[in-house]
Amino acid sequence: MNHSNIELQRKSSESLDDFLIRLGDNLDVYDLTWTEAADILNKESDEEYSESRWRKRYKTYVEFKPIILAKYANNEVVQEIQDSTLEQRKERYKLQAEKVEYNKLLREHARADLLEEKIVEAVEKRPTITVPQIHIKKNNSKRNFLLPITDIHDGVQFCLRGWENEILNEYSPEIMEKRMWKLFEAFVSINDELKINHVTLPNLGDSVDGILRMSQLMGLKLGVVDSSIHFAEFMSQWLNELSKYCVVDYYSIFGNHDQLRLLTGKRDEFPNENAQRWITKLIEANLRNNKNVTVNNCNEFMYLDILGTKVLGVHGENERNLEQSIKDYSMIYGKRVDLLISGHYHHAHEKTIGMSQGKDIEHVQLPSIIGIDDYSLKIKKTANPGSKVMVMEEGKGRTITYNIKL
Repeated sequence: MNHSNIELQRKSSESLDDFLIRLGDNLDVYDLTWTEAADILNKESDEEYSESRWRKRYKTYVEFKPIILAKYANNEVVQEIQDSTLEQRKERYKLQAEKVEYNKLLREHARADLLEEKIVEAVEKRPTITVPQIHIKKNNSKRNFLLPITDIHDGVQFCLRGWENEILNEYSPEIMEKRMWKLFEAFVSINDELKINHVTLPNLGDSVDGILRMSQLMGLKLGVVDSSIHFAEFMSQWLNELSKYCVVDYYSIFGNHDQLRLLTGKRDEFPNENAQRWITKLIEANLRNNKNVTVNNCNEFMYLDILGTKVLGVHGENERNLEQSIKDYSMIYGKRVDLLISGHYHHAHEKTIGMSQGKDIEHVQLPSIIGIDDYSLKIKKTANPGSKVMVMEEGKGRTITYNIKL
């Protein structure tokens, strides 16, 4: 029996017969049997009637109701009864709708459980990673690399063409891997030159393409679970290789495409249900024995102190004006923000808005790994895939920026 206790209580305006009729009319809605209904009615009436007695009494009412109405009731009485019946039907439909929503909730919880089981199964089957036994020389130069990556959108596959059928951008999980290794080679080359040997690496979200809209289904080569696992395994290997050259502090934050829209499909309904969290946990598990890599917890924001420079990382879907965002975040949280980094828009933009303590106050919007797609083309915000390697210096903030085209 699954129902609301309130609906199974006799209302103050109901006679015992009214209560009997309401229960009888709504057995399926209240998920009741006549035996259960009889128990409720006996408690209400202080009687000990059998289930059969109450059921027959209700059946008699059902049989004689139309006859009595036809022969004895005037128009006013008929209208009153019809109004009452209409209200009962409305209440019945309302309860049926509630029951449907409840069953939907049960199904969605079952799907979430299945999702978790698939992740656990995939983790158990994943290949082991050989951790390099390399000691990285400590950085004493008071410099640090900042290497943000964003909008990787693993799992999607498309070929975007121009007016003359030329390829504007092509993407797939395989192309994603090639671009990330190209970024790897560019960074290692820069590190070989500067010998800083330490990098802060924020992943600013949208690691997987997810399913925000039904139209995305046609472009997905990998589902949400498979793409999350694929990216986690790839990123684990990528960071593991990077740790042969420098010490890595890896951070990750939520993206809007990483969101799990489990029930209604609405944005931000369950903001903490985010595939980026699974991805980060898988990476952490894979690299738990690598002393050169620190995998930090995944959060909605990233606030760091890099050699005295206060860096705030956001995905960017909620930022309409990055200059104003710096001021707003500083005011809301009572924290200084020297550098705001963000993604989401798939193209690069930066601006200095002030200075403080010898450092510029600035925002940097990062290019994406995926590059131009249908959405960015639609809103006419286009750019080549890429990333930025920034050199952060103590007392100076960002001093050098390398723009990496992928």
